[in-house]
Order: sequence, then structure tokens, then C-alpha cells
Amino acid sequence: MHFDIALTIDTRSGSKSSILTNLSIYLKECFKDKDYGTDLLNYTLGFTSVLAPEGFGHFFEKKKPLYVSDRTTKNRFTGEQHHMYRLFIDNIVIEPDEYEDFVIGTDHNSLQLVKAKILESLFNLDRLPKEVKDFDKERFRVDMVHLLAQTDDKHITSSQP
Repeated sequence: MHFDIALTIDTRSGSKSSILTNLSIYLKECFKDKDYGTDLLNYTLGFTSVLAPEGFGHFFEKKKPLYVSDRTTKNRFTGEQHHMYRLFIDNIVIEPDEYEDFVIGTDHNSLQLVKAKILESLFNLDRLPKEVKDFDKERFRVDMVHLLAQTDDKHITSSQP
């Protein structure tokens, strides 16, 4: 399975980007040789940490999970094509009341918050469409819980993955 974390962060959250990048690299490496079935091959977890100015918060709200069976899109500005195949896209968002704790907290505490958000997001797998029959979501959940429990804070919070 191909696993990825896509970041949308503001300048202040940028101080935590190495934690998120290292966690993404770690999970990508751990999942790359795992097989959970043929109906879900790619998993992208969007991560958003933006303290939006008043009136702009709706741009950074949590989005509904999305499953894409097979679709090609074209960037209207560059013309570049992007093929999505058996992809599940989910999102986690650092809420405004969590933002300060995430940004100014210790790297350990920020990582713990991210892990908790990822674990919480696993319930969204129950929202997969009925057409997704060949995917062992329970085994995926167990593996994710195990991998997050195993993460070494020193490894993830260091500048080198």
C-alpha cells in the first residue's frame, strides 16, 4: 500500500513540519510492502494546521473522506495530469483550540496530538463505499495502531528521519 501525509500548514506550524515529514516517511516505509486487498491501494492523509484569519476558517475545515476508484484530473493552470487509482483520502485538522498547544508545545506533545488525530481518523474507514469489498480495514487499523505505538519520539522528532 502507498501511504502519504499531505501537509497544509501555516508559517507558525512550519516549526513542526520536520515531525510530520519524518512521521510520513516512517509510515510510508512501513506500509510500502503491506497488502490489504486490491480495492484500496493508496491512502493519503491530509494534515491541516492553519490558524486562519476571521472569516477564512471555512477554507481549512475538515473535509469528508473520499474514495476514488479511478480518475484522472488535469491541472487547469499547468495542464499536468494526475491519475488517482483506488485511493482513499482522509483529513485531520488541528482545530483552533488545539493550535497553540500544537505550535508552541514540545515536539513530543505535538507528535502525541498528531498520533491521536490519526487514530481518530481510522473510524472514517467505515465510510468506505460498498464497492470497496477487498480491503482488510481491520488489519490496516491494527497495523496503524501498532506502528504509531512503536514510533520512537527521538527518531520522529529529530531533524533526520
